[in-house]
Amino acid sequence: MTDAYFASHSHEFSRFLNARKCYGPSFSPDGTRVSFISDLSGIPQTWLVSARGGWPEQLTFTDDRVGLAVFAPNAERLIAGTDVGGDENVQLWLLAGDGSRLRPLTHRLDAMHPFGHWSPDGRHIAYASNEREKAHLDVVIQEVETGLARTVLQTDGMFEVADWSPDGRRLLVCRIDSSMNNEIFEVDLESGGSRLLSQHAGSVRFEQPSYRSDRHAIYVLTDLGRDFLALCELDLATGHWTPIVEDRWDVETYAVSPDGHSIAVVANVDGYSTLTIFDRRNQSQKTVEVPKGVIARSFVGNWHDGVRWSPDGRRLAFSLTTARTTQNVWLADPADGACWPLTHATIGGIPDDHFVEPELIHYPTFDGRMIPAFLFKPRSTSSGAAVVLVHGGPESQSRPAFDPTVQYLVDQGYTVLIPNVRGSTGYGTAYSHLDDIEQRLDAVADVKAGAEWLSQAGHAHAQRIAVMGGSYGGFMVLASLVTYPDTWAAGIDLYGLANFVSFLENTHPFRRKHREAEYGSLERDRDVLVRISPITHLDRLVAPLFVAHGENDIRVPISETDQVVARLRAQHVPVEFLRLPNEGHGFVRLENKLRVYPAIVHFLDRYLKNNAH
Repeated sequence: MTDAYFASHSHEFSRFLNARKCYGPSFSPDGTRVSFISDLSGIPQTWLVSARGGWPEQLTFTDDRVGLAVFAPNAERLIAGTDVGGDENVQLWLLAGDGSRLRPLTHRLDAMHPFGHWSPDGRHIAYASNEREKAHLDVVIQEVETGLARTVLQTDGMFEVADWSPDGRRLLVCRIDSSMNNEIFEVDLESGGSRLLSQHAGSVRFEQPSYRSDRHAIYVLTDLGRDFLALCELDLATGHWTPIVEDRWDVETYAVSPDGHSIAVVANVDGYSTLTIFDRRNQSQKTVEVPKGVIARSFVGNWHDGVRWSPDGRRLAFSLTTARTTQNVWLADPADGACWPLTHATIGGIPDDHFVEPELIHYPTFDGRMIPAFLFKPRSTSSGAAVVLVHGGPESQSRPAFDPTVQYLVDQGYTVLIPNVRGSTGYGTAYSHLDDIEQRLDAVADVKAGAEWLSQAGHAHAQRIAVMGGSYGGFMVLASLVTYPDTWAAGIDLYGLANFVSFLENTHPFRRKHREAEYGSLERDRDVLVRISPITHLDRLVAPLFVAHGENDIRVPISETDQVVARLRAQHVPVEFLRLPNEGHGFVRLENKLRVYPAIVHFLDRYLKNNAH
């Protein structure tokens, strides 16, 4: 396809949004097939493909998204997880391996049931549930044939199930106090007792604990005593910690082979993923040459896909995306380090060489710190307009993954800068705490510094730069517009929070304590929360604003956006607002994406290009 073709069809944004993705792989018990989740039909559903490749078969046909599908260890059946309209009240289903039967296992549609793990014998599942109390997640085990369920850990807190012991007698569970602080407990399923395994002071991350095959120790990702996540081993008898894999970057996920001899380790190196196989018998290691991109972890409830070994240990499955290729399920041979795509999701008929690879840059901010960022530059002459895209979280990180919106903006002549301002993860624990509570606006200053760098480096006109973000990134948009009103020509706020007080009062009860650990407490820090909330300073916002929000959002209630829209319209500030009745936190349905994102581009063209100085 020629450049003339693309010039004549440049406004067909739907082609970019028609890029599909495949993720969440799970091997069948015999290793011959792989289930995965894909939006090939327009909304995420369960699919199945031969491990040798070929045409996939769709297994589920629900009206709402399927978020996970995990094979039992010894039977042709899966656990599938769904919610309704993005409400995050995950319901669990038993799905036959050929898709012929789908039977509900949970029945409280007003409660969430994040999946945890199958029992080793495949007869039970363990998951979390807030049926008893909305603000707390208990731990439940359920027999899948009879549906009989019992609570095995009931206490105040937000728990997730991490692993089931090889002998079937114990569970590893995590209590999530905040994104940067949690605890590990072991639950004895016979006695009903539990014990704390993680002893520490201050905020420490303990993630993805799993039993060693002999049950005498567990593997854990932790930043205990260090700045980055490392893979460590905890001796359950002595409490002694031994580092297994550590580096100057985070180890972000791992998987132990079925025989226990090898560990597949994914590290996050400046945003890019590396995959290494460690042999514990001889301490050797082998690198799997994955494309330069991101081995994605797709979270649904508390379950994540990460990297999966086949039952015979001869293959690894994972989902991978690059800046120029959409997310697909890949397989790797740990013996020789080769890897290849198993699925082939469409990219809307657009050749991948039309997409742009970002440049990893670092720009200075107000205190001399260098902020890492990904810079996407148009292939042709830039329009002089630019967008600074801020990630949510805030405990998150922008990665060089495929983003059709970014690629379309670049195709239309926009330069796009995606910074990882202070508070982002991936650059050490100390860096992630630099925006806590009173320091929140320092991260906003980092965003402003990105706009200034774009102008000074000649990538954009100083008066033609917009700021864009979703969720917490939406807060960053509003905070940027009210704190530095002269910097921005426009803003795009997607389901963002505007008022920390009303947000904490109205967010889902199970998230309030979790979010207060990051943002500050209503009891202790109310004055700070009021002072840094954009709603307090909305009279300073003068730039045109685009907003979109799902009515079913339990994380950032749509009342946050309603406040902003009402105030700005009273101030006669130009506002465009799209209210989506069948979406939650984020946009899942293709018809809604095709409504929101073309409207964003039209908005940017109007205020950044047509109002050029």
